[in-house]
Amino acid sequence: MMRKDMKRVVIAAVAIVLTVLAVSCARITTDTSSPYERMLASWVKVNYGADIAPNDSGVYILDYYKGDGKAIGDSSYVCAHYIRKDLEGNVLSTNYIDLSKQLGTFSEADYYGSDIWRMGCNSIVPGLEHVLKTMKVGGRVTVAMPPAKATVASAGYNAFPTVANDNVIYEVEIDDVIDDIYAVQEEQLKEFSRKYYGGMDTIAEGFYYKLVSETAGCDSIADEASINVWYIGRRLDGSVFDTNIEDTAKKYRIYSPSGSYDAMSVTFYADLASFITNSSNIQGFTRALSMMKYGDRAETFFNSNYGYGDGGNKAAIGEYAPLFFSLYIEPRE
Repeated sequence: MMRKDMKRVVIAAVAIVLTVLAVSCARITTDTSSPYERMLASWVKVNYGADIAPNDSGVYILDYYKGDGKAIGDSSYVCAHYIRKDLEGNVLSTNYIDLSKQLGTFSEADYYGSDIWRMGCNSIVPGLEHVLKTMKVGGRVTVAMPPAKATVASAGYNAFPTVANDNVIYEVEIDDVIDDIYAVQEEQLKEFSRKYYGGMDTIAEGFYYKLVSETAGCDSIADEASINVWYIGRRLDGSVFDTNIEDTAKKYRIYSPSGSYDAMSVTFYADLASFITNSSNIQGFTRALSMMKYGDRAETFFNSNYGYGDGGNKAAIGEYAPLFFSLYIEPRE
């Protein structure tokens, strides 16, 4: 009897173990979420309660106001202010000027207007773009998302990294919605021309140029000659974002001890296409130089197609930004 009882006990124990293992394995195989997703779900539950579940795209909407202005379309240009944070509340990036000053990250050279994001081009992180499609001007949203939803496929806008390695929170306010960003730029440039240049016309579509002064007797520049260029780069609001003139940099409080304040050496090409192809400068800058001679001073302003395009340039130049340059080529020695 004792041997039979012992056998029954052993069989029962094995059955229990097999049952536990089966349940455990079932749990492992059915939970396909990543460690980041599980961590985010726990964080949301602790901070916002168990009632908030991820939406269809796998992100958590923590705060939402749709807005009452113009709706965001599938190919709209969305003008927005944002804060990107980690789950501990640390600010990773922002375009709010007051917050940047509070954080000690403010720079006179940086741009703090609205970011401009194009919908439908895979350049906005998917976790946010999915929500933006439901919103209008004046809306605001706070969205928490795992790395897979906070990464864009290709380099795009400063607000959205191409590689995300942690959960992230976006707080976004919709300032405006634009249907045709290039038509808006065209009007901005025309207004700038009317205000400061008496309605001067374009040299090419979206490109304005004015020779301010020239040095008498100076020769044209030979093909592949090396020229020395001094410049000041401004946004259309007049704020200076870059210069190689030391006194100007100090005046506009963008001077850096590690900056370069010597003349820029540029190889000049008589053929414009060759000049643009071989230049490391933006096309509008190069196109203006191609029209100058030794000793000339000129001013040029142009749309983003001649500048830094849809992505801008780091923190200093916003997306789709028209630019203005003052240029001077040193006389030949």
